[in-house]
Amino acid sequence: MKYVKKYSFYLILILASALRLWQLNRRDFWYDEAFTGIAVKESWTGMLKMIMADVHPPLYYLALKFFASFFGYSVFGIRLFSVIFGVLCIFAVYLFTRELFNKKAALYAGIIAAVSPFAIQYSMEGRMYSMFAFFIIMAAYFLVKQFPVPSARYSISAFVTTGKGKLGARNSILFGLFLGLAALTHYMGIIFIPVFYAVYGMYKFPVLSSQFPVSKKRLLELFKSFLPDKNILVGYAVALLIFTPWIPSFIKHLVKNAASNSLDWIRPANFGDIAVNIQMFIFGTPLGEMSSGMPGPNEFYGIADISMWIAVTIFITAVVLYLFRVETRYASSLETVLLLSLGFMVLVWFLGFLGKYYFVARYLLPAGYFIFVLLGVWLARIRLPYRVMAAGFYVILLFLTIPLGYSEGWNEFSKNQDKYKNNGFYILNAFDYVIAKYYLGADRFTLYNVDWPPYNPDYWAAIGPSLKRTENFEDLKNDKEALIISNTQLGGQDNVNFDPTGLQLIAQYKNILIYRFR
Repeated sequence: MKYVKKYSFYLILILASALRLWQLNRRDFWYDEAFTGIAVKESWTGMLKMIMADVHPPLYYLALKFFASFFGYSVFGIRLFSVIFGVLCIFAVYLFTRELFNKKAALYAGIIAAVSPFAIQYSMEGRMYSMFAFFIIMAAYFLVKQFPVPSARYSISAFVTTGKGKLGARNSILFGLFLGLAALTHYMGIIFIPVFYAVYGMYKFPVLSSQFPVSKKRLLELFKSFLPDKNILVGYAVALLIFTPWIPSFIKHLVKNAASNSLDWIRPANFGDIAVNIQMFIFGTPLGEMSSGMPGPNEFYGIADISMWIAVTIFITAVVLYLFRVETRYASSLETVLLLSLGFMVLVWFLGFLGKYYFVARYLLPAGYFIFVLLGVWLARIRLPYRVMAAGFYVILLFLTIPLGYSEGWNEFSKNQDKYKNNGFYILNAFDYVIAKYYLGADRFTLYNVDWPPYNPDYWAAIGPSLKRTENFEDLKNDKEALIISNTQLGGQDNVNFDPTGLQLIAQYKNILIYRFR
């Protein structure tokens, strides 16, 4: 038991790694992951052109292309990169929580982050979200390292001593470094800039207001407390310096998004979506729906969605009120966590009033990790029997999660593609074409958009001008050497653009079906 306690954090990291590596290859790439795979398979120049045609910054792709090249750009290699950053997120959560609170709270926060279905899902996905979250948490860690320890937070001398000098300069530079890297990984990092400044201002304000009575004579001093000092300016300057080479491309992405409304798949959020997203952070989202734009939270046997939403709202509210009542010493630390979690989510929700819709759970992943910090502090504070009850109730809810199937057929089919080396293939929609392009290459596929044959998606970043397509169903039907790949059963649907007469199923790889016309 002594050794378990001594090495408990390492055991948490081992558990987290095992949960993220288990069956890493099993689930097929969905559209966004296929985009990633296609991009890193391109030349460096071709990849940058794809990125410019998309809406994301380049750092994730540049780093992944180098890393995944050692694994042949396989599903495993691409996702392993995310797994590494997913485990690093737990390390960062531990550092951040220990800095603000104590080791016990840090261990509990690490455990929650290790077993959270949502954190696991996005640590196993070939996208930039776990990398982005790691950079944000580390930026928060080095920001709060400049502030006084909890017991000295209301001493002006402690604030000045901690925030100035060599140590303060180093922490400011590292804060700016990770903030800049976050913005180069995902543009949501830019939205954290005012959130971090709110944290900075929140620390300075109670220090100065506690030294001076609130009066007209001291209003100027209180106002000045919100003005940036040298250290925060250094941090933002470093972040800007890192992001500066990408600013022209960032401006092009802003203009492109305004002109094409490329984020129109994101629906406007309502305030209740904050609680829904917290539910997702704790209980995850259905894997089978990860190809859709905005998946909802997991559903549970015998529990209505509205009941879970209300329960999560009441639970989080109770946790916050309880902690502020019993942890008066850590009031500023709790306020920091709330700003970085709920404050960030409220800011993203508020941007919707300006016509900027970014409220997507995976975009908000860093807020999820700060929610885990809040829950870790709560678990560390309550008595052991209540901890055991909370853990047992959580496990029961996870077992009540309604499973939803997900695609495994492309991974299976790719292992058997040599059987069809003399065949070409037809694919029946643009989204499936992108996935097929990653697994088999564009030269083997012709697109027939069965729902709208005249539609030409060659402007999609993941498709490009090399697309082969036909608008004539007879081309598909009369090509005796070609096969049709579909992830749904063909033949029974009512579609004026597809006549199933003579269609024959010749092979099936889990959910991937191979057809030909006799």
